Amino acid sequence: MSGLVIRPAGTEDAAGIARIRVDGWNAAYGAFIPERLPVSWSWEQQTEEWGGCLAKSSSPGGDGRIHLVALEGQEMLAFASGGPPLRDEVIVEGDTAAYTAQVYSIYVQPGRYGGGVGTRLLGDLARRLAAAGHANLHLWALALNPFRRFYPKLGGALVARGEWTVGDVLVEEMAYGWLDINDLIKACSRANLPNRGEN
Repeated sequence: MSGLVIRPAGTEDAAGIARIRVDGWNAAYGAFIPERLPVSWSWEQQTEEWGGCLAKSSSPGGDGRIHLVALEGQEMLAFASGGPPLRDEVIVEGDTAAYTAQVYSIYVQPGRYGGGVGTRLLGDLARRLAAAGHANLHLWALALNPFRRFYPKLGGALVARGEWTVGDVLVEEMAYGWLDINDLIKACSRANLPNRGEN
């Protein structure tokens, strides 16, 4: 991964982000929620929505959100977004009120799982959120997500459970938190050292 470049996303990245978002969703949940992918998550609709989102975040004053892409050459491998908590979850157990930052999404191109791209990207996002003044952060992952073990391995503590409706299916979400954002930054750095397991 010596050629991996992580940089802020711009409106020109909307189509690439949309492709990874839709392909990543299908890879993670396609076997569990078949034929229930909302129309709004089509490549075309996602490209339009991400274009607007990226334009808003990069406008003067912005919205406090950070969007990053990871590239190898001209190929986009992953993206991640984070910022102030959205507070849009239906929490049924636990609490996330103590956290000032949230990772909204992190998706890796399905063909590049297991190479450490996600870990590098998450660590970079956490560093930028820390630089923006956030001392801690949390994120939500669907309980059905076969890759959510990635977060406890990096020191994330299960702090809440929630519910989310996808189409006509009610699914469980799990919140992982780091009370000290530096713990996540260090864990991501350690995970990407040579001869250590990479996610």
